[in-house]
Amino acid sequence: MVRKNDNKISQVYFQVDRFVQQNGEWFYVTREGVERGPFVTKESAKEDLTAYVYHLNNVEQYGHYF
Repeated sequence: MVRKNDNKISQVYFQVDRFVQQNGEWFYVTREGVERGPFVTKESAKEDLTAYVYHLNNVEQYGHYF
């Protein structure tokens, strides 16, 4: 249902798993389209993604890595 004052076009969004396993190794893709890996486990890939986002946010906020 669309309201009269709602000018936005209805769009469908899909959630895609960021992590992929290839040849027994784990990789992930950032929002910027950068593939990172390989990692031995999915958990280590998740840990690296957490660190990547932390550093990216610090660069955006403070202009440098901590």
